[in-house]
Amino acid sequence: ARRDQLQLLQKNLDFEEKQASLYNFSVHKFSSYRWQKRVIQIDFSSKTMCSIDKGIVKRQFSFMDVKNCHDATGTRFTVSFKGHHDYELEAMSPQDKQKILELINQIIYRNIHPVDTHDEKGMPPASPTKLHEGPLLLQRGGLASCKWKKYEANLCTGQLTLVPSGCRPVSGDADVPVVPSLPVIIHLSDGNASTETPRTCDTFIILTNQNEFHFRVPMNEQTSTEEIRIERDSWVKAINKQCMDWKRKSQYEHMYEDFKESQKLSDIRKVSEEYESTDEKEHKTDKVQNNPPLVRPLPLPRILSKPPTVPVLIPVPAVLLEPPVHKPATEPRQVPELKPLPVPEKTPALLAESRQAQVPQLEPNQSPTLPAAMIPPPPMPPPLPKKTRAKCQIRTKAFHWDLVAQDKIAKSVWARGSRREIEIDTSRLYEQFGVKDLGHISNLESSNHAGIMLSAKIAHNFNIFLKSFPAQPKELKDKLFIVNEGDGGLSDEHITSLRRYVPTADDIEMYKSYKGDVNELHLVDQYMLELCNIPYLSTQLDLLLTLRELPISMDDLKPLINQKICMCQQLWGCEAFVCVLEYLLTIGNYLNQNAGKEKAKGFCLSSLTKIAQLRGNERKFTLMHALVEQIMLHEPRLATFFRELAEFETVPGASVKGLTAEVDVVKNELQKVIQYRKTYKGKNLGSRHSKFTKDLKLAIEKYEADLNQLTKRCEEMRKLYTDILVKFGEPLDQDSKELFGWVCQFINEFKGIHSQLTH
Repeated sequence: ARRDQLQLLQKNLDFEEKQASLYNFSVHKFSSYRWQKRVIQIDFSSKTMCSIDKGIVKRQFSFMDVKNCHDATGTRFTVSFKGHHDYELEAMSPQDKQKILELINQIIYRNIHPVDTHDEKGMPPASPTKLHEGPLLLQRGGLASCKWKKYEANLCTGQLTLVPSGCRPVSGDADVPVVPSLPVIIHLSDGNASTETPRTCDTFIILTNQNEFHFRVPMNEQTSTEEIRIERDSWVKAINKQCMDWKRKSQYEHMYEDFKESQKLSDIRKVSEEYESTDEKEHKTDKVQNNPPLVRPLPLPRILSKPPTVPVLIPVPAVLLEPPVHKPATEPRQVPELKPLPVPEKTPALLAESRQAQVPQLEPNQSPTLPAAMIPPPPMPPPLPKKTRAKCQIRTKAFHWDLVAQDKIAKSVWARGSRREIEIDTSRLYEQFGVKDLGHISNLESSNHAGIMLSAKIAHNFNIFLKSFPAQPKELKDKLFIVNEGDGGLSDEHITSLRRYVPTADDIEMYKSYKGDVNELHLVDQYMLELCNIPYLSTQLDLLLTLRELPISMDDLKPLINQKICMCQQLWGCEAFVCVLEYLLTIGNYLNQNAGKEKAKGFCLSSLTKIAQLRGNERKFTLMHALVEQIMLHEPRLATFFRELAEFETVPGASVKGLTAEVDVVKNELQKVIQYRKTYKGKNLGSRHSKFTKDLKLAIEKYEADLNQLTKRCEEMRKLYTDILVKFGEPLDQDSKELFGWVCQFINEFKGIHSQLTH
């Protein structure tokens, strides 16, 4: 009993240590032209990075495959991988984004500078030698502002690190999360970075796949222009050397990978050829011994897929014909007489005469390959569309369906058209799919306002978004304090879109410095000014989005966790499956002992996928046939063991690892909501929004109760799966998707052969 307690304690300590190096983050991934919710798991124990969707591990990358990460505006960022497309991601909060970037930067740093085996576990390697250092100004832009900020720059092997040289304090109502200012890291190790030098003596640019970094060497009254130029050139030279070195290394890696791939293919081809030749020899020997020789059928003739070429006569325009060439009299052919083309009336006379002398035309009776009719003059351009007055039309949402191709319509049901007049209730359709025309929103080009403070590209996108936005600028603040959409709050799509237009601290400072009439601003600037006046805007939007997504996430996870629990319970309680495995062990030991191998006490469940690959002397007879035959011969009741494993009829999608990560993310998100409520009460902001405070409290209480039930079921699932791993002697880190997939494949193959033998 004491030994079991010690083993359980050690198992708990190992799990806690593993959890300390395991990070789960909820993000939105841009895929198929839309943002999809994902869980990004960074596991330092297995050195893997996973993308998880509803418990299914969609993609798993090794740390060595992580090439680069690029910062972007707001909470967006991009991660680059070897041999895979980039991941464009959006974090749930600025704090999450900073933590993810910090971890990915650590991964890339360790890829460049591997940790020594004698170093302490979990500690970064020693700092490399600095190749160049000094102060630099980096151009940083928000949605509307653009400033030069001072950094202490350190160029090391594979990266340029920029540490802010001084952060000014921000007022309490500014929407800036309370997080330490992390350094800006520009990775050069992916081999895609380069430098550019403008004409000015103090600036240079670093170009990556995603960003442009504009730098300037700071100057003062005592430094001369030549000194500034020398300092700029030394930076460019050092950075450019790093870029070229890593580009060369990247090219060598691609060449080496291509060589390994070609070598692997050639090895596979050789093995397959040897196997086929050996198999053919054995097959021929069996035929000679058991059967008279048969005449081998002749191979079928190959059908040429290339159609015969037929010369096509292409009419040549008259303007491309060359003038006649005078040939000697001995030439048997005669040159056909050429006539000039008629000139349009609107062509000037002199130009017409010159063209008549140069452009000949063949007569129709002398040129069999040219058309007889004269080529008509080019048609007149179509008339310009008439300007019509803009009418106030009913606007609705568009339905983006897939149209039937024109060549398919003739033989389809769509060719006949509708035989009756179909009536629809347009008022009901407009009620559900109508888009409110705000009227005051106009295109940026047709605006009579002076200048737009917002940058042009962001203003254009923001203006498009505002066309379907249901609130006026003055109503925006109240909308953000309504929890439920049914009570008049914003939709999930509007909240998600607004999060991408949260102004930075510099934007807030610029807009608040505006002293003119607000009504004279363009509509996009009016909205931005209103956003700048909302305290804790980013936190409020994150809160609303989390409150909307939490119940959806928990409802999605409940059936998946219940399914895994049912699978574990069925596999744990199915003794017939264990008896089938014992039969397989006995058969395998018999074969291996007669093949000169040792007797085994057990085998991993991954071996179940190899049973159908071992063929007998009859080509269609496999080890699976032998297993089914032996069981039906000696214990027929075991042949229907799969009826007790009904949950394994379909290949499992979600895994215990993925579902545990999903529950962990939900737990963290709810914890953020609880922390927000404490901060909200501490600042006494609830007096103006009493209904918001009440709805927030009710939502937290409901979600806490649901999460407690979900957490209990998740712990039950993990415990049952651990018992399954122990029962079948599998490693404790074995992925459940693989293990259940092996069992599922075995059951389907067993059922198929069993049905063949019984019918």
